[in-house]
Parts: sequence; C-alpha cells; structure tokens
Amino acid sequence: MIRLLLLVIAVDTIRNIVENIYFGLLWGSSYGIFPEIFAQVLSQPNLLIIPKALNVLAAFCVLVLLVFRHLPDALLDKDRAESKLEETEQRFRMLVDSVKEYAIYMLDVDGNITSWNAGAERIKGYKAEEAIGMNESVFYTAADRASGAPALAIAKARSEGYHETRAERVRKDGSTFWATVAVNAIYGSKGEIIGFAKVTKDITESHTAAKLLEHQAHHDQLTGLLNRSSLYGDMHWKLNAGHEIGLAVFDLDGFKEINDTQGHIAGDRLLQEVAKRIIAQAGPTARVYRLGGDEFVVLDLGRDALALASTVERILRELEKEFVVAGVRQTIGASAGIAFASDEVDPEIILANADLALYDAKAAGGRRYTAFTPAMRARAQARRSLDMQLHRAFENQEFVLHFQPQVRLEDSAIVGAEALLRWNHPEHGLISPAAFIDALANSSVALDCGRWILNEACRTLADWRARGFIDIRMGVNLFPAQFRDDHLEQDIKEALSAHALPGEFLEIEITENIALQQDEAIVAAFRRLSSLGIKLAFDDFGTGYASLSCLTRYPLSRIKIDRSFIAPISGDGEAAEAAIVRPMITMAHYLGLEVIAEGIETVEQLAFLRALGCEEGQGYFYSKPVPEKMFEQLLSQEHLQAGAA
Repeated sequence: MIRLLLLVIAVDTIRNIVENIYFGLLWGSSYGIFPEIFAQVLSQPNLLIIPKALNVLAAFCVLVLLVFRHLPDALLDKDRAESKLEETEQRFRMLVDSVKEYAIYMLDVDGNITSWNAGAERIKGYKAEEAIGMNESVFYTAADRASGAPALAIAKARSEGYHETRAERVRKDGSTFWATVAVNAIYGSKGEIIGFAKVTKDITESHTAAKLLEHQAHHDQLTGLLNRSSLYGDMHWKLNAGHEIGLAVFDLDGFKEINDTQGHIAGDRLLQEVAKRIIAQAGPTARVYRLGGDEFVVLDLGRDALALASTVERILRELEKEFVVAGVRQTIGASAGIAFASDEVDPEIILANADLALYDAKAAGGRRYTAFTPAMRARAQARRSLDMQLHRAFENQEFVLHFQPQVRLEDSAIVGAEALLRWNHPEHGLISPAAFIDALANSSVALDCGRWILNEACRTLADWRARGFIDIRMGVNLFPAQFRDDHLEQDIKEALSAHALPGEFLEIEITENIALQQDEAIVAAFRRLSSLGIKLAFDDFGTGYASLSCLTRYPLSRIKIDRSFIAPISGDGEAAEAAIVRPMITMAHYLGLEVIAEGIETVEQLAFLRALGCEEGQGYFYSKPVPEKMFEQLLSQEHLQAGAA
C-alpha cells in the first residue's frame, strides 16, 4: 500500500514538473525573459494539449494502479472482516448459550423477545422457539403485572439506559423464583434506542438463606416466637409512633424440675406447648415473644390495665391446666409481672419494671401476677445495695460464725454444735442472719461464702478436738447454690482433709426446698458422703411440702423439728402443735432416724419432748448462739444448765 502511494505521488510530481516547465517557458518568452522562439513553438494548439493529456494520463495511471493493486486487497480485507465479524458473533452466541446460570435475552422496543439463550431455557422453562416473539411481561407475577412493573422497568431502562432490580418471577410451569434482573438499553447508529438486553439470575437459594437468617435473627428457633431483639424493635417503633403499651412477663414455675427429671427434649416440647397456649389466649391485639429459657412476654398496644390483667389471668389459668407431652402428663404453673408505658419511657426500663413485678409475684408464692409500682424499684435498689454490701463484707472478712449447743435431752450434755452465720458490720455491729441471709443465699458470693462457712466450721471443730472435746459433732447449713454446684462433694472432702477430721463428726443440714428438687445427682453425692460417715439432717421438718418419700431417698441420720411446732407446747401438752410433734417423733423412730427439736425455751417443752423419746434439742433454754471462745466455756461444763449463755 505504501509503494502504491509513493508511485502515485511520483507520477503526479513528474506531471507537475513538466507542466510547470512548459508554462514557465511559454510565459517567460512572452515577457522577454526567454527567447521568443519558445513562445512561438509552445503556443501552438497541438502542444497546449500536452499538459492536459499528462493530467489525464497521470489520473489514469493512478486509477489503474488502484484498480489492479489496491482493490483486490480491499475486497480481501472486507471478506476477512466480515468473516471475523461472523466468527466473533458466533463465539458471542456460543458464550451466551454456555452461560447456564444466567438467562440472557434481547427485547425489541415494545418488550417482545428477539433472542433467547440456553440459560433462559433452563431458568424460565421456555424453549427458544416458544419464547421468541412473546412479550417479556409473561414472566412477571400477577401482582407485578397489575401494578405496572413491566412497563416501569422498560421506562427506567429507556430513560436511564440501565435498570436493575431484585424480584419474584414466574416460570413456564407457574412456579415462582427469586431473581436479580438487569436491563440495558441497546442504541442504534444515530443514538436511538433499538431494543433492550436483559440478564436474569436465579437467586432463590441465597434469597431463602437470607430470609432464614433474617428470621433466625428475629425469632426464637425452638418456639418460632419473636425474640428479645424483635421485642425491643417493636417497643421502640410503637413508642416512637405515640402508642401506649402494656407489657406482661411470664416465667414458668417448676420448669427446671421437669427439665432435670425428664430431660431437655421433654422440656423443649413443653415450652412449645406453652407457647401455643399463650398465643391462643393473648388476643388479636397482642404479640408474643420468648426471651429465653422459660421466660415469655406478651406485648399489648392497649393501655387498659383491666383488659391486660384479664388477659394475664386467662393465660395463667391456661398454663395451670395439665400438659401431655410425649405421652407423659405434666403440670406446671406460671407467674407474671405487668408494666405499662408511654412514649417517654425506654423499652429496657419497661421490661425491667415488668421483671421487678414478676420478682414480687414469685416471692409471694408464684402462680399469680403483680403490676409494677415505683416502690418495687426502691426495694430492688435496696436489694442491689445489700448485695454489694454482702460482697464487700465477704471480701473484708466481716462474717463470723456463732455456735448453738445441741444437747442430749436425757442428761443435758452437749453433743453437737450448729454453726450459724453472723455479720459483724463495721458500723452497725453484729447483725442477725434474718436481716441478710436470704439475700446472701441468692447472691453471687453465696458459693464462696458457703465454702468459707464449711471450712471455718471444720477448723473450729478441729481446735475443740485438740483441746480435748472429741465427742462433739458440727452441724453446717449450706446455701442452695452449693447443692447446685458440681464440686460440693469435693469441697466437703477437702474441708475434712484440711483439718484432719473424721467424717462422722460433720453433719450437713438439708432443708425441704432442697429435698423437694429430688435431684438424683445430689442424692447420689450424699450417699457417697454417707459412706464416709458424714451425717445428713433434715432441717425445719414439717414446715414445707416434702413428701415422706424424701425421708427414704436421702441417707438421713436425723430430722430437726422446726421451732414453730415446739413454741406452743405448754405443760399439758394438749396444743394442736403437740399433737403433730408426737407422730413426727414416732415416724422418725420407725424409720430409724434420731430427732432433735429446735427452739426449746421452757421446762414444760423439755419435759414433753423427753416423754416422747426425743433424743436431742437446742434453743434458748440452754443457750443462744455464741462465739467460738464462749462455746468452749460451755463445753467445759459437765452438764449444760438452763440459760447457760
């Protein structure tokens, strides 16, 4: 091509030189520059045609060169370009057809399909011959077609050149799927829109997974109820919208026992049945949530206290009815706390108020509801303050043990000591356990404090034995937290080992509320401890609801009759309580258990108990609880006299 161009330039250059020389000589001779002979010769008509002929000849030469040299190459290049374009288009079609994950198809300006790939056949179910010519709106759901979604998508692509959305689409068989859909406008040579390219991907699987994750984030997986996150979100939304709401928190009574005795699977099924009953009774204006464990919440938009209280009562009654889970009949109950709020209250405060009311309901015996009052918060703050003081008291070693003698009634000899906790407050002096023991039992420091009591009692007993008082046993009361702790058995063994004490000189006192749990792990642990000689006494016997089976399941050595049965006994022994004490002692003896009576304060009570064969007693008749050194003085007496301390 370059050579051809150079040749054309050379021909044209020669023509220009010849023509310029010709006319230069002609004009120069006419003006006397050159001899006149040049003008006479060159001005002849037959010579003037020569430049023109040269121009024509040069043009003809260029044309010939172009036709015979360039045109074949140009035609060959055109064929090659067309072949390459066709190959490219074929490869593009093959590429589009090979993309099975995407439905790729073309539309004309009216939304009719003009091309259809294999991915479109797989995703939408139509063969190419079926789809081409159809209007693209057939893939929209009926609701989308009614709302004008097909025309809107085309309009956006027309105005913006591109439109993308995430929506539900319909297959040939009528089934639906979720898809991402992208529409691109196709432009002609003059910039006009001549059609649209559409790409669709089936995202049903990821969409379903995302929906599942969203559901799990806002719902309880066991019951399907809304969860705590949803509760806070709903409360924020309702309060910000100016709604007044009522809130009831429910907690099941006795659920832990079912979980412990029948297993977590039975417990989970029971929770599912509980959820169904609460939903059925909550009413159409309420929403039900599970916060975790056995705690449920009912949120009602009405601030009508009577209506909400009626709903709560209805739910509580329904939950008291018998459940049948996996063929097993079960009975539980529930307690509830109610709180109300308007738009100026934080949702967490509302829930906390309902929890405080629930706490009061359970403290009152359970299976009832209580509505929140500001006084409850004051009491809760007092409990928190006391809990902090108890933590500080333990850290500062403000707790001390006092010991009350346990006396053999036959001869008034001291045979045992019950270790009783006292708080030696730096400002208020010695504080009775009645003021703090319940709070301490429910405190997070209870476990550590219980271990300290056990070790301190064993240390004291070891000191007394070292001073010659070798026949004294030590009675220790444990906190409920210790019975729930897996290390109780090991803690007792370590305390005995640390002070070189034989097991038969330690007596653990167990209350009815612990015995009622029927915890096999606790029973098994005490059976192992009993094999080491450690005694187990049933404390406050007769005040609770423990069945007689508890007396045979636990390896008991004695029962302790509560002071409430001893106090009314007079000289004639005709009081109703005396009539109860008599069979208690008889039953204990029949089971091979010894009996110790608490709260002996009079000679008449002592005589009555002796007559019934009660082996031991303790109370102010003999001595109030005293510090370690004072108890040593009592031990030095051969027989403990009335009112010794």
